[in-house]
This record gives sequence, structure tokens and C-alpha cells, in this order.
Amino acid sequence: MKKMILLFPLLVLSACTQHAEFIPENEILNDATTGKPYYGQINIFGGRVLSYNERGGQVLVGDIFPENTGLYLQYCDEDEMSDCLKIRGIPTKEGVVKIRVYGGLAGGMFLKSGEFDKTYTITIKKGDVLP
Repeated sequence: MKKMILLFPLLVLSACTQHAEFIPENEILNDATTGKPYYGQINIFGGRVLSYNERGGQVLVGDIFPENTGLYLQYCDEDEMSDCLKIRGIPTKEGVVKIRVYGGLAGGMFLKSGEFDKTYTITIKKGDVLP
């Protein structure tokens, strides 16, 4: 009976998996306007954030599509395993921009690693044209 009591908590803990949570939770970010600076931030919670390419090299945990809109994605600080991304730039074209944030969360002794994949949308509106 004592063996069962010791074994049960280990089984329960070994079944836990990392799960990512995001701020903002909503998939639609603030609108942008052509010709005006834009800043947005995405925070990822739930564990140490990891993202690797097919050769095992560290890569940014997100991308922007289409790429030629004047917006770009970068970490909030110099840490390549940062859990914070910022979207910034001066939009040059009207339209809808998709920001895909994806990667993994490092596991631990009692937690399995997990994956995350979330897509955000920014609508770029036309700015005022001065005469």
C-alpha cells in the first residue's frame, strides 16, 4: 500500500505538460495607420520559450506576413529565449497583417515540454494625406 501511495503522485506529476498563455489574449491587435509609428507587444507565459530551425539553431519565435508592410518583429530584450515580442515600425501599405507566434516551452523534471502556435491580426488603415 505504501508503494501505491508513493507511486500515485509521481504518475500524476509526470503527466503534466507545459501550456502557453498569451497577453494579449485576443487575436486582434490594435489597428495601425500608414505613415504613423506602430508599437505592439506580445507576452508568452507558461515556461521558458524555445524556438529552433531544422538545423537546431535558435530562431525568432514568430513571423509577419506579408513581410513588406513596414512592420517587423523582434524580442523585447537581447535574450534569444525571451518570452516577450514587440511589433514595431511605420506601416507603408494598407491591408491585413498576420503575426504568427510559435515555438516550444522547455520542460522540467516533472513537466513535459509543450508547443504553442497562435496567430494575431493587425489591420493597417490608410493615413491622412496632407495637401
